[in-house]
Amino acid sequence: MGARKRMTASLLTAVLVGTSFVTQSVVARADTLTQERVVLGTGTTVTVAGRGFGHGRGMSQWGARAAASQGVGYQQILDAYYPGTARVTQPASTISVLISGDTDNDVRILAVPGMTASDAVSTGTPISFGGVTPQQWRIVRGSGGFVLHGLVGGTWRQWSQGASPGFLSIAAPSGFIRLIRPDGTQTDYRGTVRAVPSGASPGQQTVNVVGLEDYLRSVVPAESPSSWPADALRAQAVAARTYASYDRAHRSGSWQTCDTTACQVYPGHKSFTSAGVETRHHEAASTDAAVAATSGQVRHYGGSLAFTQFGSSNGGWSAAGSFPYLPSRPDPWDAQGNPVHAWSVSLRAADVGARYPQIGSPRSIDVMSRTGDGEWGGRVVRVVVTGSAGSVTLTGAQFRSAFGLRSDWWKLTGTSRLDSDSTNDGRVDVLGQRADGSLTAYLGDGDGRFVGSRPAGHDWQTMRLAVRANDLDRDGRDDVLAVDQAGRLWRYPTTAAGTLGARVQAGHGWGSMRFLVAPGDVGRDGSADLLAVDTSGRMWLYPGLGDGRLASAVLVGGGWDVISWVGGGGDWDGDGWSDLLAVDAAGRLLLYRGDGAGGFSPVQIGSGWQGMRLLTPVADFGRDGIPDLLAADAAGRFYLYPWTGTRFAARMQVGSGWNGITRTF
Repeated sequence: MGARKRMTASLLTAVLVGTSFVTQSVVARADTLTQERVVLGTGTTVTVAGRGFGHGRGMSQWGARAAASQGVGYQQILDAYYPGTARVTQPASTISVLISGDTDNDVRILAVPGMTASDAVSTGTPISFGGVTPQQWRIVRGSGGFVLHGLVGGTWRQWSQGASPGFLSIAAPSGFIRLIRPDGTQTDYRGTVRAVPSGASPGQQTVNVVGLEDYLRSVVPAESPSSWPADALRAQAVAARTYASYDRAHRSGSWQTCDTTACQVYPGHKSFTSAGVETRHHEAASTDAAVAATSGQVRHYGGSLAFTQFGSSNGGWSAAGSFPYLPSRPDPWDAQGNPVHAWSVSLRAADVGARYPQIGSPRSIDVMSRTGDGEWGGRVVRVVVTGSAGSVTLTGAQFRSAFGLRSDWWKLTGTSRLDSDSTNDGRVDVLGQRADGSLTAYLGDGDGRFVGSRPAGHDWQTMRLAVRANDLDRDGRDDVLAVDQAGRLWRYPTTAAGTLGARVQAGHGWGSMRFLVAPGDVGRDGSADLLAVDTSGRMWLYPGLGDGRLASAVLVGGGWDVISWVGGGGDWDGDGWSDLLAVDAAGRLLLYRGDGAGGFSPVQIGSGWQGMRLLTPVADFGRDGIPDLLAADAAGRFYLYPWTGTRFAARMQVGSGWNGITRTF
């Protein structure tokens, strides 16, 4: 569907409960500023996790399928996706469809007896050569207009006595007409086919004039699988009919809609090889029935046709469109049985450099703003790609198009950047455990402050170790790893609602481990990894496999027994490699700089840290694109230590009473 400008005014949105929408007035948030910086080292691969397929506005086709599977009727589905619109029945009519693939300035038709031609002067004129039917008809444009030729005995003969200036159309008595495409393949269309001007002579375009209901018999199965529930197909039929009618009402010129995803997919009636062998029938009994059952039905808003945009999947949260009936709001139907609800792909630094050679060697990707709704803070609005020779600023949609992503709702994960958003709202938060085992999520506001808290779990006193382990399964959400008293390793995935999901055992025999360390992606393959230090002071690397599992351990090195604390730091020196932070027995704070190959070299960045507790590296608490450190003193005061890239700025108190917290991650 064509793009439309996003609204930021007050909208009437809807919240889904079960299989119904409960409407409530909310104020649509303006775009949310952020700065999610991922530094790209040489040879780096990162993971792009995403939600949905398409622009996300209006009806989710997969959501409609899920709703219909639950017994929701098509009118209720349409009411939910286009709130405030009304059902109206319009009379039968035709629509003119641009056949986009016929681009050779030569409209060729397979000839059959009884064909007629029409132009602006006369209609229904029989065409033949003295009763002889040619093999093909061809329309070409000359300086005076369109001229019709017939192929007789291998020779093109002109049939027209004069040129037709406005258009020239051909019809067949069967109501079907077969167009021969530039590559020789053939397509049957209902209705008529005409040639219309396009620029100066000999430019021309091919247009199919067809009854709107017949047009929908091809569109509906092209947009939604014909095997889907009847009410999903009926909802699709009404949405497609309304969309086409809106297009027709708002477009001037020789055609009113097109046959691609820029409008609606319209493949015609049947497809054939160049030899005339049928390869596909584009209509189906189930979708024909859906079109017939909803005959003439469209949606109006305020007395006019609604712009009923739709797409494959909105990812669980619809995007705001240009009208009040296209609000931004959650959609729990979308996730059910939907293979494109969530997705992930790999992106190499080399791919970025090849796409934008003007920036030189790629250095970083910064997501600067999002729409402010849904997971991660919503769809990407603005992103900056920086290299050694410059930068480019893109919209999220442009980035999507450049790298073939399914939507503009995406997040870079599996990188050297820490994932510190366990509540999935696009802001850094901290999980804190008390002595009684209760777990609380302390919510950041994106500007260096905590703005609230909420319960996150209980019975965590049974866990010896716990760490927020970044995104281990490439779903764009944090995972938590914990080791219990029996030495079993558990993975707690984060849900779409920003809560910890049901745990899955990820290993056993971890009782000898002293620290779990989540460094991000050490191996540069786009998957988050895990480090662990055993009681003998040896550090082990467990490469992530990208599906929540860990590969066999690889020894990193020894001598870590003198360390009193170690944590994954993310990328602290801006070279694209994952680093570690540690405090030794003397209270020195050390930055262990990663080399991108699993090795680490220490440099001292602070002293006097032996009295600090609850050290917690976070991705970016102050929204400057650089990781930060949180820590509590003996009095329970919680401090933010902003990192500048080379040193700490003056610390800022961000909380008190943290002496009741036994562990943070």
